[in-house]
Amino acid sequence: MAWYKRVEIPIILTVIFCLFQLVPYFFVVPAWESAAKDFVDWDAVMETFALFIGFTTLLILHVRIISQRRRGWYWSAWILITMIGYTLVGIPIPALGLGKGTKLFEAIRLYVLTPLSGAMYASLGFWIASAAYRAFRARTLEAGVLLLSGTLVMLANAPIGTAIWPGFTPIRKWIFDVPNMSTMRAIVIGAALGALALGARTLIGRERGYLRGG
Repeated sequence: MAWYKRVEIPIILTVIFCLFQLVPYFFVVPAWESAAKDFVDWDAVMETFALFIGFTTLLILHVRIISQRRRGWYWSAWILITMIGYTLVGIPIPALGLGKGTKLFEAIRLYVLTPLSGAMYASLGFWIASAAYRAFRARTLEAGVLLLSGTLVMLANAPIGTAIWPGFTPIRKWIFDVPNMSTMRAIVIGAALGALALGARTLIGRERGYLRGG
């Protein structure tokens, strides 16, 4: 096998760059910190290059769909028009009033992107309501507790609930500060331990999920 195809090379690079970012958190080494900062700057460059690759990939994909007149090809045409159009608007050309922060750029963001994002997230409300209906059916003791606590929190958040009885507000505060907080702390601790285990496995070369699918 050629040397550049060996799986050990990306593992060694991963370990080296992880150590460059990990050591400054525990030790004060000015030269090491400077090198770590340089790697962070290079990471921004790589992210920009990855964004360019993603843009090019989408361009090739949708051009192929349009040229072959596949089903729904007009949506691909619309994606290309908006993607390329907004990219051109963001290119800084002061003579034409183009560039990030210009009136045209901000108008598109404010009057097109923001309402579309709001509509997309608002549509998730129907899925959340459906999931809440299924979860709140008190078939077990745990579901009953969830139904009761969810009802109390919703009554405390709704103006009509506090108008009926102001005591819903301190009950909501207790639910968030005691049972909810303890559960969140347990989740965070578990996630931190999992992250430490994953980091340790990556540093010793046992974790290879990022290499060729495992």
